[in-house]
Amino acid sequence: MNNSIYIIFFVLSILIASISQIILKKGSGQKKIYINKYTIIGYTLMIISTFFTLIGYKGVNLTLSGILQALSFIFVPVLSYIYLKEKINKKTIFGIMLIISGIVIYSI
Repeated sequence: MNNSIYIIFFVLSILIASISQIILKKGSGQKKIYINKYTIIGYTLMIISTFFTLIGYKGVNLTLSGILQALSFIFVPVLSYIYLKEKINKKTIFGIMLIISGIVIYSI
């Protein structure tokens, strides 16, 4: 596998983990917090994310992996806005802008 495949696995793992967090949050509002479909699906996705991360670490250096992990701070608020209808405040938008600018500066 070339290096870009590992990066794709790594980003997919971050996206899956972010989706898992959203599903787990939705499950926390259920009557049975620990055993419901959202909790089971959320933890299953987290395990899948872990395997994708392990595959990604084979070809992604640690410096880049730290930068890519910052994507979760972008994915979670956006997914929360889309699926949980949570509002995104100005501080969150400013933080996302800082993260994106940091990623761009690193890639230059």
